[in-house]
Amino acid sequence: MYSKPKTMPELASMYTKMYRDRVSGKYFGKCPFCHGDIASFSADEKNGTFFCYACGAGGNRYDFLERIGAVRQTPPQRGKDPVLLRMYADAAFFYYQQLTTRGNIGNQYLKKRGITEEEMAEYGLGFAPDAFCCLYDSLKSRYEYSDLIRSGLFKISKKGNVYDLFRNRVMFPIMDENGDVIAFGGRVMDDTKPKYINSPDSQLFSKRTRLYGYPYKAERRSEAIIICEGYMDYIALHSAGYQDCAAVLGTALTEEHVRLIASHYKKVYLSMDSDGAGINATKKSIGLLKAAGLPVRVLDFRPYKDPDEFLRSNPYGVDAFHKRVEQALPACQFLARHASDIGELAGILARQVP
Repeated sequence: MYSKPKTMPELASMYTKMYRDRVSGKYFGKCPFCHGDIASFSADEKNGTFFCYACGAGGNRYDFLERIGAVRQTPPQRGKDPVLLRMYADAAFFYYQQLTTRGNIGNQYLKKRGITEEEMAEYGLGFAPDAFCCLYDSLKSRYEYSDLIRSGLFKISKKGNVYDLFRNRVMFPIMDENGDVIAFGGRVMDDTKPKYINSPDSQLFSKRTRLYGYPYKAERRSEAIIICEGYMDYIALHSAGYQDCAAVLGTALTEEHVRLIASHYKKVYLSMDSDGAGINATKKSIGLLKAAGLPVRVLDFRPYKDPDEFLRSNPYGVDAFHKRVEQALPACQFLARHASDIGELAGILARQVP
């Protein structure tokens, strides 16, 4: 009779030899799924989760059992290109290796932003070197040229040379409902524009349908989800204990996003930036969410610009954030406060009359 282990590391150790890392407190070993030669597989005793930086496998205890075969395997999603999935997993591991090399500037940048080594590992963060074709050179011996080009990870210069799309950026892997890496977001470490770039839409990925960090397989949910604007905001919220949160990928919410949210939640808190672009994105998002019948409230972070800055700079941190959630404005009040003219304000007020 199978006896359920008490912790995720205990479960994983039934299938691969694990050792404890003193810095992160996590357990590492060779992956029991992709059977790589290095200790790319991690198990988190505190959160009850696992993740492999080589193949991208991750999730909770049930996900592990499902993959290992102790629970009936869920049929794989049709249409997902196995070559691209493997390539993106390899790229994620490459970026993570770069980030964790001694003296890496991406590592130093993230630490200055308040990201710990443990968080870098938990969210699979990485670094794209400031080199013309570093990732390409790493992958070209393992993949066909045509597959590399169609992956969206590379571009071709006017002279016909292949070069990396992401260079000199900290990297955020974007995962699907199965925990597979399907895209990346890259952020510059200075004021260079654009600040963020995402993988282009591909056979695996469309930013209209994906939300960063969305809890597809959460074991428990609250009735509300917090939607924020960026990768750093999501990490700050999630690390503060808000499991029901996700981030848009450089755009306001879409109808596809709203359908996904409505399938799991009854209420939405919008947590966009407090600048003009963030206000406009919030307005557009309110319209779509209300059309789907979802009650909406909007968080106010002033004098801070976003949730990440608020949580890391406010002296009362998480407790202060909880109060901002409790004091979140109903959507109609937010729209009235930010009406562009008297005509828009009149229209908002008229819609509130029964």
